[in-house]
Amino acid sequence: MNKKQPMKSKFLFASLLTLLFGASFAVVGPQVYADIWDDDDTMEELVKDIDSGKDNDDTMDWNEFKNSKIFTQEDVETQICIENRQDLSNNLADYEVVRCFEDSDYAYDN
Repeated sequence: MNKKQPMKSKFLFASLLTLLFGASFAVVGPQVYADIWDDDDTMEELVKDIDSGKDNDDTMDWNEFKNSKIFTQEDVETQICIENRQDLSNNLADYEVVRCFEDSDYAYDN
């Protein structure tokens, strides 16, 4: 009677599981997400994408967005509105960009 046989099976099974989990993490790996405005050329295109549900980000990276082509080429009133909304909540959501694009007075609504 060989009592070491079950131990070998357990070791083989544990090794196989480790290998499978390791391979699945390597395949998934760190994911790089693009900013929601990367595929748009104008604020109007971004707003349409947000309205249609194509783009969705309730925690937009303000530092990235304020330096983007879309933001810098937008009119001053819309820029000020978006900046005020960012300052108000210390977090910029996509719907705030839409609201500021549609009505720059939204900057002063609470």
